[in-house]
Amino acid sequence: MTPLAAASGQLTGTQLASVLLPASDFPAGFAASSSGPVTSGGSLETAAAQYNLATVSCADFVEHLGSTGFGETAMASDSITGADQAYDQVVYQFGAASAASAWVLGVKSLAARCGSFTATDNGTSGTFSLSASAGTSVGGHPTVELVQRGTIGGSSVVLDTLFSASGVDVFGAAGVGLGAGAPAVPAKETIVYDLMKRQAAEAVLS
Repeated sequence: MTPLAAASGQLTGTQLASVLLPASDFPAGFAASSSGPVTSGGSLETAAAQYNLATVSCADFVEHLGSTGFGETAMASDSITGADQAYDQVVYQFGAASAASAWVLGVKSLAARCGSFTATDNGTSGTFSLSASAGTSVGGHPTVELVQRGTIGGSSVVLDTLFSASGVDVFGAAGVGLGAGAPAVPAKETIVYDLMKRQAAEAVLS
């Protein structure tokens, strides 16, 4: 991958929603979520983190990942879903590059204390575990791969997520499998790389 400059600028959540990849970038049989993307809206956030990664419970982290509350200035996320698989994508924007880098490191530290925990999804509880390790760099930026495994409603669940801090932004992409393996094409690295390029273009236009 050609190296990419660190993400800069302060986009709103509404603007970040346009950075997310469309369903047409994913394989046949996958479609955009009917509820649409989750965003922080049309203005920048200023509130302190509701979910501090150093203290947040494992369940609260996985239940709120992909939404607001992590001390970001803006965010947007979406799911591209199939029958028993999905792709998740998210961009968290922070006020400084140091905060973005610290957030990704915080995810790695959190995983170290989340070897087994109970969480709820759509009213159903399950037992999960988190593990994290250094991933392949994307566009010249380091990554952390976070793997969540568990069982819910009698079915196995796996979320294989790659996070990369680039400048003020954290870019994330995940393959999700319910009773199946996580999809691998397009690769998480490719999705994150494309998110980085789209953010750069949106920042120029804005």
